[in-house]
Amino acid sequence: MKTDERELWKFPSVRGFMERNKISWGMVLFFMLLAYGIKVFNVSISHDTETIMATADVQYENWYTMGRFGLMFLKKILGTYIFNPYVASFLMFITMLVNSVVWTYFFAWIGGERKNAYKNTWIFPTVFFTSMIMAEQCGFLLQAYEVNVALMLVGLALLNLYKVFLEGRRLYWCLPAVICCVLAFSSYQSLVPLFTSGAAMGFLLMYDKIVQEDADRMTCKFCCQLILKLIAVFLFSFVVYTIINKIVLGCMGLETTSYITEQVMWGKLPAKTCIKNILDHICKVFSGEGIFYVKMTTVIFVVMLLYMLIGIRKKTACYFIYMLAGIYCLCSPFLLTVFLGIGQTARADILLPFVSGFLFQYLFDRLAEQEKKVWKMGYAALSLVLCVLALYQSLSSARLYYTQYAQYEEDVRLAVKITDRIDKLGLGEIPDEPVVFIGSRDPQKNPSCYDDDDLELIGKSFFGVSYYAGHGTYVMLHFLDTLGYSYNIPSVEQIVAAQELQETMPTWPYEGSVAEKDGIIIVKLG
Repeated sequence: MKTDERELWKFPSVRGFMERNKISWGMVLFFMLLAYGIKVFNVSISHDTETIMATADVQYENWYTMGRFGLMFLKKILGTYIFNPYVASFLMFITMLVNSVVWTYFFAWIGGERKNAYKNTWIFPTVFFTSMIMAEQCGFLLQAYEVNVALMLVGLALLNLYKVFLEGRRLYWCLPAVICCVLAFSSYQSLVPLFTSGAAMGFLLMYDKIVQEDADRMTCKFCCQLILKLIAVFLFSFVVYTIINKIVLGCMGLETTSYITEQVMWGKLPAKTCIKNILDHICKVFSGEGIFYVKMTTVIFVVMLLYMLIGIRKKTACYFIYMLAGIYCLCSPFLLTVFLGIGQTARADILLPFVSGFLFQYLFDRLAEQEKKVWKMGYAALSLVLCVLALYQSLSSARLYYTQYAQYEEDVRLAVKITDRIDKLGLGEIPDEPVVFIGSRDPQKNPSCYDDDDLELIGKSFFGVSYYAGHGTYVMLHFLDTLGYSYNIPSVEQIVAAQELQETMPTWPYEGSVAEKDGIIIVKLG
């Protein structure tokens, strides 16, 4: 490769990058503290976290069977194998800030630090991390820190790959990227499509940089070779991940769980139903239905599509490849939905704010370059709108975490009342009899909290989620275990027997709603 081309892809000084964007980092810190401050500075837990605190070995084995051996590896090398909710919250927040730097550095390097771009560095991390979707994802503290580390590994992998391919280095220089990808994919499967989306984003920025610097360098052969190399490394990394996963499971004597495959509706439901499910989910996203989606997503997606269509008039070299990369970015948030044949949970929908944050920053960078007064006025006005969006998202995410915190405190109070009732049965401080919970209890919340109907899982009561007696019993007993109240787990036969014995019992909080029958302690919540 020519010397000037090596200079073109030279990494900018990290220190200089940080100093040039210090105002942006201040904005990122402000919005992030607003959104996540209550989570960091108040120790509380949410659903699934009680399992890792009460029965860590069971949860860790489940992760292995789900193909998440990388998550276990990260927990061991990062020192978080023994779970601590405060440590998880604090390190999650710090890793988010580091991710903000890693990803914006990648964007700045691959796209060039364009004129006035330093004004917009705050946009991507703020829009992405303050979104309700990321708040829901990070509400699962048992993996929040490690998933954010894995997200950082994806960013580092893309930095490595583009550096190697653009400078024409030998393929063995891709090894660090492969290692990062395998660790990321084996930590959280939603990062698999996120890698491909990030690669497409890098291509859009790289394309603009080359066209701006020297359009003659942009050829279809160059673009196709670069894309094929990225695809090859991605596929190779995924194959390595699959092979290592089989080896790990074989050595441990475990089998892959159906956790992922059982969510796929193709073949289980009629094709028409699956297509309807996909379209319903897409409509839900773009209409801003529910608390996890915002209508501004629709606006930025439409603006990006128009921007690409208008760009056709410039007749830039290989523009159709640029458009394909852009269309892939727009479609990538819905790949998992299409794969499953049904709308996914909010916490798995992280590509939506990821892509939205990038598109906002990408288009604002282009708008900031305009010299005409009308464009400058438009940029100032839209920047204010974006600040309002960031504020709205931060307040919404903070409200979600406040809901979870308030509900946790109420659950603790209820747990104390229930254990007091069990103590009054006179069976000893730690009874030999197992405890079975029947039914669930409506949550007690103040008006500042989200209603249960608006929530997915974060913010819901441990005593309010019971799909069946066995499920509710295990969740509630594990929650009590985190508070120091350890009771014996019932067998399946005892749970069945308790369901028959509870028919004549009153429901909580009436006298007799906690009773011992036939060697089983029954708590009838509803």
